[in-house]
Amino acid sequence: MRRTVRCRTGTGRRIAAAGEAGRRRRPVCALAAGAILFLAACGGGDSASERAPTTADIRELTGLSAPTGSPEAQYPPAEILARADALFLSTMHGETGDAEVPAFRLLTRCSGTQCTVTEPLSGTVDTIDLANTPHRQGAPTAIGEKHGIVLIRESSIHTGADLASLGAWLEDSSFAILNERQTGAEGTVDVWYGIALGELAGTAPAGSATWLGIMVGTPATGDARGERLVGDAALTYDFPAAGDGSGPSLDVAFGGITYIDRGLAHTIETVLFESLAVGRDGTFLRGQSGTRIQGGFHGAGHAEAAGIFEQSGIVGAFGASRQ
Repeated sequence: MRRTVRCRTGTGRRIAAAGEAGRRRRPVCALAAGAILFLAACGGGDSASERAPTTADIRELTGLSAPTGSPEAQYPPAEILARADALFLSTMHGETGDAEVPAFRLLTRCSGTQCTVTEPLSGTVDTIDLANTPHRQGAPTAIGEKHGIVLIRESSIHTGADLASLGAWLEDSSFAILNERQTGAEGTVDVWYGIALGELAGTAPAGSATWLGIMVGTPATGDARGERLVGDAALTYDFPAAGDGSGPSLDVAFGGITYIDRGLAHTIETVLFESLAVGRDGTFLRGQSGTRIQGGFHGAGHAEAAGIFEQSGIVGAFGASRQ
């Protein structure tokens, strides 16, 4: 039987991650509601290296320059949240200390300012609404800047969970890879996912254009899950040359992907999403868990683009500025 649970403001909702599969299994919690909008970019996951990388190390690896200003001072997160009319969440990937259920995933589906989070084994559904989700941020640390976007990291504690994210606030949108960790009597649960939100432009771009920016992410599975990835994001929007009436399409490419804690390039050189259809409201969506992208154009003149993606074993988020 499918069971729906609605999130209550100020509380973290526990989602059952175990079902009946020939035998009774203990439930696994996922942290889904109370801190889901902790978006100011922060460091997530433990470093795999003996020496934690400095901001100078990360800039050298990623091609980021020293930041010229504080984005949160210029564009307060609370103001962006108040204007936001779109929320995007990737599939949530988690792990526990339970030998019976060491890893799990939570499927997401988003429309407007609401997302449903489904645990596939039990069918439990959690509804997350942007308007009713509390927001809290810690003191951000600017890492570097590219294409006018300042990458920041932040950590905090909210509704009993330790929170860490890596991402950015733009003028009309925000994106991050988020790690939530909760420790209780039953052990520790870690969850990683990409998140983006913003005030949609409300229309599709009228002419060809390019947006450049930053992607952040983490391997969804394997020994490196939870380790931070940073790369370049490029969005190209164009109309068919033949004039066949098919309408404009969007190509999204992520490249230069690097493990910033290891100081190594990712084995995947480029992640591509080609010929995406863009809706009249300026949003785009393709695929399902594991091979998915969802996002939209934000602000006056479609000045920004932001969204989440899943491909090649990576789960993450991105933001870009029109060139």
